[in-house]
Amino acid sequence: MKVVILGFGAVGSVVARLLAKEKSVDKIICGDINFKYKINNKKIFFKKANILDKKGFLSFLNKIKPDLVINTSLPGFNENIMDGCLKAGVNYFDTCSYWDLDENPKARIPYKMEQLDFNNDFKKKGIAGLINAGVSPGLTNLIAKECASRLDSVDFMKIRLVEDTGSREIFFSWNKDWLLDEIATLPLVYYNKKFKLEEPFLGEEEFNFPPPIGKRKVYYFCQDEVGTLPLYIKMKNLDVKAFDNNIDVSKLLVKLGLTSEKKIDFKNFKISPVQFLSAILPDSPPGTEKKFKESVFAFSVEATGKSKGKKKILKYSVIFPRQKDIEKLNLNANFISYPTALSVKLFAMAFLDIQRKGVFPPEAIEDSVRKGILRELENSPVKIVKNF
Repeated sequence: MKVVILGFGAVGSVVARLLAKEKSVDKIICGDINFKYKINNKKIFFKKANILDKKGFLSFLNKIKPDLVINTSLPGFNENIMDGCLKAGVNYFDTCSYWDLDENPKARIPYKMEQLDFNNDFKKKGIAGLINAGVSPGLTNLIAKECASRLDSVDFMKIRLVEDTGSREIFFSWNKDWLLDEIATLPLVYYNKKFKLEEPFLGEEEFNFPPPIGKRKVYYFCQDEVGTLPLYIKMKNLDVKAFDNNIDVSKLLVKLGLTSEKKIDFKNFKISPVQFLSAILPDSPPGTEKKFKESVFAFSVEATGKSKGKKKILKYSVIFPRQKDIEKLNLNANFISYPTALSVKLFAMAFLDIQRKGVFPPEAIEDSVRKGILRELENSPVKIVKNF
């Protein structure tokens, strides 16, 4: 398999390292505008790729002719990359949606998953577009489908996340601007078979994660899973809540209006509070994560429903390695980029087994492929706790 990875950043660089270890991957081409560093590996190559230059990007794809394009860049580039893949007839894969508010007042879902607009064209071209296939969304969606497949009906699907650095110090494990946007975005929930928006950080709930995580207070959090799972799995209720040890800081930023995109006048020029905040907050330089050795990411999917007429609760939890253990893998990864990259690798290695064409999220792939991915997950350096 020949793979193109677009966006050689925190996740893309780790994905490249993981895929290079796979025998079935012959060549990995990393495409970006600039490369801060390069990996010395006989399978990995580096080529400049400007996603915004449509003709140049199409020429880039036509010359390489990859089996799969993996988009680990910012979701704002999804449509440009998908358009190029469609014209080149190349399979596509990304980790999350841009998810802007739908301008159609009659839209069933308040947010618009821009990738789904390509569904019919991808089908006609005979190619596949697997979207939102990182860790969350992504692996969470896959496990939600696994839980639902063991029930006759689903009353409530809960997805609960933990991102814990064990410190009050602010650390940006992901793109700073995207994280600020995520904090301010209204969380989407699905209650009584209807989509609605909630306020950030409401819905406080104490959720019991497996040891060594334990009980944590979680709150509404804006995640892509809610936008697709009810479309592919029959259910009555679904929400996503998260624990973050810096949640008090996030609440304060939102309360003070510092995450607002509305521009204000300031000494004869206009600037939005979030632009100002992004400018003054320091980036987390490479190596910062080593200060937080106990940092950990984990999630649980809990499905309540009925099986053979009886109420049943299924729970599937995944705890990823702590930062100190991730460092031993020599991947130059942190406690967020590793879980995401590991999930991307699992989906990528199963991609050629997927027969479905068009654009779809992980919960829509074939049962046999899903089960294969979950078997590989169990053989990876994660802790899995499930009650079925």
